[in-house]
Amino acid sequence: MMVLPRIGIWVGAIIQITLCTVFMLLFGFPKIMILVFSGFILAGSAFAAWVKPKPKQAAPVPVRPVSNPVLLKILGVLLGACSLICLALVIFGFVIFMNAWTRWHQYEGQSYHRAEFQVRHVYYQKRTKGGTDISASGMVEGHLEYLSLLPYVHSVPRSEAELESKVPTGTVISVYLFPNLKGRARVQVYDPVPPAEASHRMAVSTVKNTLLALAVMAGLLFVLTRLRALCFVEEQSVIQQVGSG
Repeated sequence: MMVLPRIGIWVGAIIQITLCTVFMLLFGFPKIMILVFSGFILAGSAFAAWVKPKPKQAAPVPVRPVSNPVLLKILGVLLGACSLICLALVIFGFVIFMNAWTRWHQYEGQSYHRAEFQVRHVYYQKRTKGGTDISASGMVEGHLEYLSLLPYVHSVPRSEAELESKVPTGTVISVYLFPNLKGRARVQVYDPVPPAEASHRMAVSTVKNTLLALAVMAGLLFVLTRLRALCFVEEQSVIQQVGSG
């Protein structure tokens, strides 16, 4: 962003926002994330435009001599990879946190009790945006309910036949029943930790782990940056070499 002209910075921002929006819509990201990351891009563009010096009619800055070109390229690749990892940590950490946060508040304070879900039919559906949805319909206390099976089977089967072999008709699954909720949210596979508490723990853990990983990556970026600086020959050394020559 810093090497682009001032007008080019905003063109680059528009391109980034467009690509970001298309990517998030294709993969079903929450719409609030589009606004958040668009704000990040605009803030970064504004900062780049603000700190970028105005062009002056001056002699071009001479290129600094490099003592180890191969190491410089390797460190440049590592710096780029670390930067991408930091971006991925922010994106996926935010997605996981928002999912856990939403689920936590969805179940927080809701009344529930233990019940049994008797499977009548399982469903194996490919999502249009990628991934596979596995669920089942069944009876709970005399009412037809629907249940997501992923927490029960723990892994996505490769076919509907495999899913039926793992969860045959008549299977009884211990569940939590939330009478005041609707849809699949009403019935959740039983776990010793209730959904609200489990989601709260996930949200807190995601924040801690993401911040810790970002701190580690920031330290690594600092070290790589310092090593990269050592690949350039100091001006005083160049002057001494010229004088001795």
